[in-house]
Amino acid sequence: MNILGIIAEFNPLHTGHEYLMRNLRRETGADFCVVVMSGDYVQRGEPAFFSKFLRTRAALLCGADLVLELPLSVSTGSAEYFAAGAVSLLDRLGCVTHLGFGSESGDIHAFHLAGKLLSEEPAAYRNLLQKHLKNGMSFPKARYEALSAFLSGQTVQNADSIVLSLLEEPNNILGTEYMKALYKLHSSIAPVTIKRAGAGYHEGISDAPKYISSNTAFTKKDSALTGNISTHTYASASGLRDAFLSSPEPAETNRLLESFIPQSCHALYLDALQQKQYLTFDDFFLPLYYTLQYTNAETLSGYQDVTPEFSGKLLWLFRECSSVTGLCAALKSKNLTSTRISRCLLHILLHLTKDSVETEKEQGFALYARILGFRREAQPLLSCIKKNSAVPLISKLADAPGYLSPAALSQLQRTIKASELYRAALPAAMSGSEYTQNIVIL
Repeated sequence: MNILGIIAEFNPLHTGHEYLMRNLRRETGADFCVVVMSGDYVQRGEPAFFSKFLRTRAALLCGADLVLELPLSVSTGSAEYFAAGAVSLLDRLGCVTHLGFGSESGDIHAFHLAGKLLSEEPAAYRNLLQKHLKNGMSFPKARYEALSAFLSGQTVQNADSIVLSLLEEPNNILGTEYMKALYKLHSSIAPVTIKRAGAGYHEGISDAPKYISSNTAFTKKDSALTGNISTHTYASASGLRDAFLSSPEPAETNRLLESFIPQSCHALYLDALQQKQYLTFDDFFLPLYYTLQYTNAETLSGYQDVTPEFSGKLLWLFRECSSVTGLCAALKSKNLTSTRISRCLLHILLHLTKDSVETEKEQGFALYARILGFRREAQPLLSCIKKNSAVPLISKLADAPGYLSPAALSQLQRTIKASELYRAALPAAMSGSEYTQNIVIL
């Protein structure tokens, strides 16, 4: 049985994601597709635009058979931590045969080369990396410069251009981290990529990107698919979020849905938008402001990703700002990316400490697999996971304390508390709580 694993945020899910899932399933011959998805907070350090249960329903409507939630520390971690945690969870399920992802490159051989190199971390490269970090470079810049210098002395033909090209675009970077994680785990999961072409990760909907099948592990060509590319465009998730927020008129909302959202999700999204069941980080400014009033630099420095320097600057500036967006802009510096700043603020808001994250990492990142939703036809997949998984499968939160380890239970409770805050922040508050929320079943 071929089981395709996909790591996703679907923030929000659009036609490009549907295309990706459909064609990855075709290329891998997958019997089932399991998605490990960020919960109510995402890797760029923000709340998800739509709730995890709405995004789960969208995923199941568009090709997923099972959706599992990534724990909070994984879903809001750096690209490296996010990838390592998500790949670890897929690997620990014990039955996933393929890992599929979109990329700007589409060259699986390049990802193999980059992943192997970064997983081995040669001493010369590691020393260069530490040198650049000590000189104040951001991690992405320091890694790029260290690899550039290291690879210039290697004998592998075109290794420098091949590897460095994968560290210049967001989806390539994540793909490289997925490969690195697979190599570190000595995983048997086979990687598969679909090339993403057109607009970039952060570009608007007017620059709608296209997806092209380009996996060298599969040589069969699909002329019908190639002919289809010219007639379909796919918006970026960030472009859609911006468009939904800036275009509240019903006619424009309907145009966006018709143009960029799978038809099966139109009613789902339309209802959420009309009911204002969506969030941005600015909706969390007041609880963040309140938290900062009753803390100090030492406490702040104990949160994940937060340094003493950042703590001091934050405590100096936060009273001058009236939004999270404004606070992020005030904290911007040459050695801190906007995403890193946002993650720091989110980890402070959610009280995610370095100690708790380190404990989870030592024990394998994701210490359980929580079901958010599944299709009824996926019972064989669930049976396979229950039989082979190295981590507990959670279908009912109330029962979890009876069989989770103390560390796994702490990880679950942190994720639940963060989601309870998300629910409370929604303008149209969701009724009930995490403990009364039903799994999505289609």
